[in-house]
Amino acid sequence: MMKKVAVILAAHGEAETDSFPENFSMIRHTFAHAGEVMNIPFPLQLAASVFGGLKNLVEFRSSGYRSPQKHITRMQAERLGDELRRQSPGDDTLYEVSAAYHAAPPFVEDLLDETSGYDMQLLVTMSPVDSDLTAGRLQHLADRRSIAENNARPPVVISGFWDDPMLYRVYLNHLFSHASGEEGPALLLTFHGTLVKDRKGNEPGFRTGYPEILRMGSALREAVRNDPRSPYQHVDIAYLNHQVGGTWTEPSLLDSLREVSKSGITRADVFSVGYFSDGTEILRHAKEEAEASPVESVRFIPCLNENEEFMKYLAGRVREAVSNS
Repeated sequence: MMKKVAVILAAHGEAETDSFPENFSMIRHTFAHAGEVMNIPFPLQLAASVFGGLKNLVEFRSSGYRSPQKHITRMQAERLGDELRRQSPGDDTLYEVSAAYHAAPPFVEDLLDETSGYDMQLLVTMSPVDSDLTAGRLQHLADRRSIAENNARPPVVISGFWDDPMLYRVYLNHLFSHASGEEGPALLLTFHGTLVKDRKGNEPGFRTGYPEILRMGSALREAVRNDPRSPYQHVDIAYLNHQVGGTWTEPSLLDSLREVSKSGITRADVFSVGYFSDGTEILRHAKEEAEASPVESVRFIPCLNENEEFMKYLAGRVREAVSNS
């Protein structure tokens, strides 16, 4: 008998237009989820959402910028479905792969409702670093759904990418396929920054993902340094921060680029390994920091996005989860 499996790729989800309602809603949902683990007063959440929505409307309209992040996730879902069918011809498992989002429609919760009658549901976090706001939130949704449905089998969360050497190999192959090949530039591996101390100087009371970032960053940095394909004379970690709520991870991308310049290096590549898809954090905020830096030439290596090897890797993780269920 054919087993029907729903595979839901769960990404952040960014507004795809410059409209105020869409951008306000995306920011509002982002703050609401952060407020589940952080003390963010509701009036502040609302004010920041209004300000952010207006800011995006003006900036995106004047620049013509549109976030590709949701589109990339949809393409990842399509390519993953194709790869699963290639890897399992004649299998008794039917995979239906969809994209869903934490902060924009279609929401993860809605896709879980729509696929509740499937034999199995898989939630794949599309963030390589686990925290209470990424894989932790998916696990919370899965646990809550199991309780609501009288202990029915909960959705399975696929996570732990930050500690997988197989993924590291995918990253390295992708990086060197896009590197210029010229000797001597710097490489900065960037992650979405996180809170390390609150306003009172205390460690945050939730899983921020910081230890996972440190481990993943250190492993990738050493792997790049030791790879014979590497043209880089300097490899380090940098963070894309928001600077709200306390002290964030250091160094920022701008500070790292300043240090690169001080060492006499005039060229740098930036590879955002803390993301599985390009979005506004990279395409606008990171590039603005690069433009403000003294480094003469800064190149951005695209995220894994629809990388073929990445799709094969994800398909392997999905099939493993199904076989272990």
